[in-house]
Amino acid sequence: MFADDMVEAERYTAPLPMVTPQDDQAVSSFFDRFIGCPCNDRSTPGFLDCLPGLFKEVNREARSALRWAVLAAGYAGLSSDQEDKTTSQLALYCYGHALSVLGTCIADPKLDPDDHILMTVVILDLFETLHLPNAIIKGSHAGGMAHILRLRGPGQLQEPRGWSLFRLSHHRLQKQQMTFQQSLQGLLPDSQRWIETLDANLPSVQTEKENAQIHSVCERARTLLDLIDSVGLHPEEILQCVKELREYDNTTILWRRGPNWAFQVKHRSEVVQHGPITPVLPEYIQLHPDIWTAYEWNYHRTGRIILHRHLLVCLTRLLGSQPAHLDNFSEEVECIRRTSLAIIRNLAEEVLSTVPQSVGDIGHDGKPLADSTPTTAWRAIGSYFLLWPIKIIKSPDQATLEQREAAQEVFERIREYTGMSTYLGELSCI
Repeated sequence: MFADDMVEAERYTAPLPMVTPQDDQAVSSFFDRFIGCPCNDRSTPGFLDCLPGLFKEVNREARSALRWAVLAAGYAGLSSDQEDKTTSQLALYCYGHALSVLGTCIADPKLDPDDHILMTVVILDLFETLHLPNAIIKGSHAGGMAHILRLRGPGQLQEPRGWSLFRLSHHRLQKQQMTFQQSLQGLLPDSQRWIETLDANLPSVQTEKENAQIHSVCERARTLLDLIDSVGLHPEEILQCVKELREYDNTTILWRRGPNWAFQVKHRSEVVQHGPITPVLPEYIQLHPDIWTAYEWNYHRTGRIILHRHLLVCLTRLLGSQPAHLDNFSEEVECIRRTSLAIIRNLAEEVLSTVPQSVGDIGHDGKPLADSTPTTAWRAIGSYFLLWPIKIIKSPDQATLEQREAAQEVFERIREYTGMSTYLGELSCI
């Protein structure tokens, strides 16, 4: 399962000296950057908030993979701060050991895939996403993550820490499948059934169900494309399928209504009057109760962007294929195409409007945050949350040139705040 990873382990496990004070500094740096707890009663669960407890529980050899993974991520972040190639080598050294120990643990039939093993995979995935090139990170741990979730079964959803880890892993799998046009059912076929057994009155459960449905409708649009290519559906059938998917998209909009999803929208002039802000602000800014709520909104928006991109491909192929017995067919298709394009650009603008709060330029009240404000320590988390939607927006498809340029500027800030622009040589070029 981790054969490719083991090759990377052999490549990076050169014997380097390990100094305990350096280890402590690396761990503290990573925790400061990426551990986030709920900031008020309405907040969704924090990010990696169960990691410190799991890290302290590393009291036997089988759990040392988690320690190596955290050290790898910590040293990678320090290498950006210190511009030190030796620290970069330490990061890769720890990364190699984490892969090696993890592979040994998973290969041992006597060891259960406990929280430590799943968290190790989560941290390695974060490390690879931020610090290794696409050729290596694309899907490198998706199969392993899904396999561990399968082995853990539905019981993991009944316990708070297990549910938190499941959501973290499940989100990662869904994002990868939507981005790279892969099927989640092939990796984790039972996940939807597990989620359906939970109490839908719980906000986190309801959100997870909705996210799974967003992934499902994107998969249906992708299947439609495959059918167009392989079977050659009649234009009328294709158009009808597109209309059905658009109706479903209209339904997804209703999922983000209600007091739990409310946010404010302010013009940048209302924000600047509270004090100077160095980055150029978007014209309109969304203020959410916290960055976790903004993340859930952007997950929803990005899924819809991907859906409408699929629909645009279908519609483009329909143009010029007007059936002889149907009047105004091309006009109808073109009208739907323009609507999908407008939806993509509107969603991209909404994602960009969450950037100032997500990266710590302003707080939830719209006031600028000083560098000493504790909230700025969450910049890495907010930036990591933005990574997926911003990479989707800045790709050369459908978004306006202005939006793509703005997304590229945000992406450079994400690289800075998460430590992506580290001195790992060519491995930093994502």
